[in-house]
Amino acid sequence: MQSEDWPITGVVVVADITKCPAGFTTIDRTYDRSEEADLWRDGLFGRRVTRYLCVQRAAPQPGQDVLVDVSIINDREPVPAGFTVLDYTHDSREKASKKKVICVRWMSVNITNSALSELIILAKGAKRPPNGYTLVGELNNLMLCYKMSNIKTQSSLGQQNSDSALNEMSDMSKNLPYEIRPGKENAYNQGSAVGYSPTTNHTARGYPQRPGPPERSMSMSYSTVTPLTGVQWQLSPKLTALNSLKNIHIPEIKYKTMMDIENQYEYRFDVERSARGGKIG
Repeated sequence: MQSEDWPITGVVVVADITKCPAGFTTIDRTYDRSEEADLWRDGLFGRRVTRYLCVQRAAPQPGQDVLVDVSIINDREPVPAGFTVLDYTHDSREKASKKKVICVRWMSVNITNSALSELIILAKGAKRPPNGYTLVGELNNLMLCYKMSNIKTQSSLGQQNSDSALNEMSDMSKNLPYEIRPGKENAYNQGSAVGYSPTTNHTARGYPQRPGPPERSMSMSYSTVTPLTGVQWQLSPKLTALNSLKNIHIPEIKYKTMMDIENQYEYRFDVERSARGGKIG
């Protein structure tokens, strides 16, 4: 099986085309015109600055993260939920791009059946992506596109080969005087994901990336955990006890006029006046 059929498991940006990490492939040429796919392309004067995109493809292991989405935003825009930004180059720790940034989204292979299998760059002036590709956006006059494919693993290929061998054995058994019933088990069980937390190092050295806000829910197969998850809700016993109270007597409040209130609560300060020997007022 060709490596291009594997899902993308790592993405980095390098400043020096010769310093692409081991196991990664540099996208140094445009897909349509075979021109240089430099993501920076500064002026002709002074030291030349270059940026190249590198990707890693591999047969994912159970629980490993794969690339499921790519986005291009302005460098001042908030990062989309669930994405991380390729802020810096892998080799020199410099700014990876100017004015715009590349955002990538990862997901565990256990909870997705498809992933990005290829990233390509089209030359300036391209309007439409090739057949089977999706246009992401423009970055320094170059157009970034991706191809989404069903996830294929080593174990799934092994299962296909096993099924083919079993079919051949079944055909052979028709000519035998006895019956062949070999055991048939799945070589790979993806299992079910209760939650998802990206742990795979997609930048080859563990350089920090700028993450976006967490997603509310990445899959319908599991629910979002909150600080109140698991807390049992019940009515307070104090409120429940009110239902048992009977024959409650509420006193009647008698209406009083302003004159009634003044007569009842009037205080003349006679004692204070006599103590001071004078008039208070």
